[in-house]
Parts: sequence; structure tokens; C-alpha cells
Amino acid sequence: MSNYWRFSRSAYYSVIAALPLLVAYEILVILTQSRYWGLRNAADMWIRTFLMAFELQSQHLTFVMIGILFALIPIAKTHSSGVRLQVNFFALMFAEAFAYSLVLGGVLQSILRVGGLSSVGPGNGTMQNFALSLGAGLFEEIIFRVLLLNLLFLLLKPLLRNKVTTAVVSVLAASFLFSMSHYIGSMADSWQLYSFMFRWAAGLLFTVLYFMRGFAITAYTHALYDIWVLV
Repeated sequence: MSNYWRFSRSAYYSVIAALPLLVAYEILVILTQSRYWGLRNAADMWIRTFLMAFELQSQHLTFVMIGILFALIPIAKTHSSGVRLQVNFFALMFAEAFAYSLVLGGVLQSILRVGGLSSVGPGNGTMQNFALSLGAGLFEEIIFRVLLLNLLFLLLKPLLRNKVTTAVVSVLAASFLFSMSHYIGSMADSWQLYSFMFRWAAGLLFTVLYFMRGFAITAYTHALYDIWVLV
């Protein structure tokens, strides 16, 4: 079992675990919408807009992203020294994320009730909300935990010099921006201070989980939590 805790938080397992999330999200988006740029997760749109700067066609972006993940597998394996692929571990990872989502959901829903806020998802239909939940788990964790959090740490470390201070500031800033992102764009939520603080707290909890258990567990926990809320 000791191997499970080390293997499951590795980059190798994270990249492989991201593939079914991406494929399931894309299938649901295609089945529930008539337009490619229809209802999609905001973080997904940011990534696709970035990729289109390289003159890629919108209808090819899904295949490009799947190709990128496949290309990252051998790289992630190289950087995950001693980690071996054990298929049964992925079932354990899903079960672990499921358990975390229930605990996290209980904590966050209690916070919501204190503020008198509703946890009912937008009226997009069950399947569309299911798709958005998977997209949030995958793309928001890639942008705000994998990319932004690590980038902030690298940029702030020379300025703050102290590793602990740098980590704390990076976590707070990344979680702040994660919360702010929900109020930007045409489908943004209406601004409420309490809902902003709630999402900041959620970002902090996801960040702690990311540090402890890696990307895959955090992405699936985020997706499952959003399913409880939105579907």
C-alpha cells in the first residue's frame, strides 16, 4: 500500500488519469451541444484560445489536447523515478477522490449554509452540468494548481527568499485568482463577497489536497464535488 500513496501522486499517474476526464468531457459536450464553442468550462476556453494562437483549427483542438497528454506520458514517466503502472491503483484513486469529495462537500456546503447561499447549479440541464463539472476538475486544476501555483512559486521565490513564506503567498494568491475567475466572462456569477470568500476557501482546500495527493486525486475530487453541487 505504501507504493500506492507514492505512485498515485506522481506525474506519471496524473497524466494518464487526465485522459479519461478529457475524453468524457469532450463526449458530453458534443452530445449535449450543437456548437463547438457552446457551453464550456471557462478554463477550457482559455486553453483553447491559447492553442488557437498557433493557427490551429477549433475542430482539431480536442485531438491536439489528447495528443499532448499522450506525448506527456513518457516525459512524466521519466520524471517519476521508480513508479510503475498498476491498473488497480486507478480504481483506488477514484475511490479516494470520491471519499474526499464527500468530506469536502460536507465542509463547503456547511460554509454555504452559514452564508445563506444556494448550492443549486445553473439551469443548463443535467448532462451539460455533468460535463461542466468534469471540465472544472480537469482544466481549473491544470491552470490554477499545476501552472499558476508553480509559476507563482518560481517568480516569488527570488523576491521573498524564504521558502515557507513563498509557498504561503503563492497558495493565497493562486486561490484568490481561482475565486476571481468565477466572476469573469459572459457566464460569470454575480459578485457576492461571501461567495467569493467561499470559493477562495475552496481553492485553499484544493491546493492543500494538491500538495498532499497530487494532480490526479485533486482533479477527480474537484470534478466529483462539482457534480454533487451542479447535477
